[in-house]
Amino acid sequence: MKKTALALMFLVAAQALSLAQQAPHFSQFTFSKLNLNPALLGGYESFTVSGFYRHQWFGVEGAPRTGLLNVVAPLTRHRAVVGMSLAYDQIGMTRTGSAAASYTYVVQLRNGLKVLGGLTGAVEYGSIDFTMANPADPLDALIGDVAEGVWRPNFGAGAAVHARNWYAGISVPRFLRNHLYRSHRADASARAYNELFLTGGIDVRIASMARFRPGMLVSVNPSAPMDIAIDASFLLYNQFILAAAYRLDDALTAAVQYRLNPMWKMGVAYDFTISGLNRYSNGTAEIMLEYSLDRVTDGTRHIRFF
Repeated sequence: MKKTALALMFLVAAQALSLAQQAPHFSQFTFSKLNLNPALLGGYESFTVSGFYRHQWFGVEGAPRTGLLNVVAPLTRHRAVVGMSLAYDQIGMTRTGSAAASYTYVVQLRNGLKVLGGLTGAVEYGSIDFTMANPADPLDALIGDVAEGVWRPNFGAGAAVHARNWYAGISVPRFLRNHLYRSHRADASARAYNELFLTGGIDVRIASMARFRPGMLVSVNPSAPMDIAIDASFLLYNQFILAAAYRLDDALTAAVQYRLNPMWKMGVAYDFTISGLNRYSNGTAEIMLEYSLDRVTDGTRHIRFF
């Protein structure tokens, strides 16, 4: 019972964090930037579709499961890129989802430098299915008997600078502090917080067939300590990506990606939990699949390859 209670406390804490951080988190964050900063769409030079699925904390009942689908379409003649993102997240008896559309305008400067500005508009959904609850007190006034949910609009913005071998961006994906979980008691509602993301990465050739590509993601949230994730990736023979990542006080990640052909790429990642939850969790798994019409052979032209 003590272990179960401790695991539940970790899960509740993680759920509280997810309320404040609505943008889905993925270990392979360098390839899922659309939900973090709409301006980074401007680094894509071809129609691209990517999907992600994350199963967090194996062995913990009700642990998070997250899915994300991104579609990016450059409008070359208009120096613009448009994108769409669909996200779904489930933690225990709570569910959230969103559908977002983004627009990025690209300003081309000298020496290949680009300044990117992006806007995003979204519709978000949150629900709690109280029928899944197993309370100690069946008459608990905060427990309902039906699923409750609400729809809310939101919008965000971001900016970035992109060169041939590096990029940096800043964004607030959601400006509105929506209540996505409504209870029949006003004091039992949960409100989202505005979160600031800082992203960046570089691309360094270290050998004729090897490139080193470190990246960083920093999130600043008024309801939680600053979160930092660092990724170190190696591109080998323009075919394989081997990566290791660290998320502050949370997990160590090992990842591998393989380019099936010039258009298809797939990747898998596994998180080794280093927080106190490692006594109850066997880790986290994540998969990604990407399709792009871009047949670039050197893998160095734009943000998608970071």
